[in-house]
Formats: sequence, C-alpha cells, structure tokens
Amino acid sequence: MNAQAILDSLHRRGVRLRVNGDKLCWRAPVGVMAKADLSALRQHKAEALAIIREEQSDRIEERAAILQFDAYLSRRQAERRARNEQHPANGGNAA
Repeated sequence: MNAQAILDSLHRRGVRLRVNGDKLCWRAPVGVMAKADLSALRQHKAEALAIIREEQSDRIEERAAILQFDAYLSRRQAERRARNEQHPANGGNAA
C-alpha cells in the first residue's frame, strides 16, 4: 500500500491529518486509528508529508483568493489570514 492509499483509507474513516513542521498530526474518532495505521503512516511518512503539504498549500491559496476578493484584502493580507485560519487540531502525532 502506498501513502496515497493509506491517506485515502484514513480519510474515509474520518481521520484528519495535517503537517506541523516535520510532524504528521492526526485527529480521529475514538477507536478508528489502529496500531497498523500508525505503523503504515510511519513507514510512508515522507511521502505522506509531501502529499498533505501540497493539499494544505492548495487550500491556503484557494482561501487567500477568496479573502482577497470578498474582503478586499491585499494578496499579502489574504495569504496571512488564510494561513492563520489553518488552526492546529492535534489529536495525536503519528511520527
């Protein structure tokens, strides 16, 4: 199983992953994350980090564009606000 398949499986089960520095953080309903899931994430950590970073970057870019248009902000202000809206939701650290 590759990193994308692992991430897709976790997402379908309600697990939300994000990157914090070089750590992969997760939030999940009670009992959803199994030891095998954590092991798979650790094994494919580098690839998973790259995938999630790209997704986060895309979300920030999209949100900044919306803020720039709707709130009449400069691009710099919109990007700053979009990044600040990405509040950490720690449920645990996978690695």
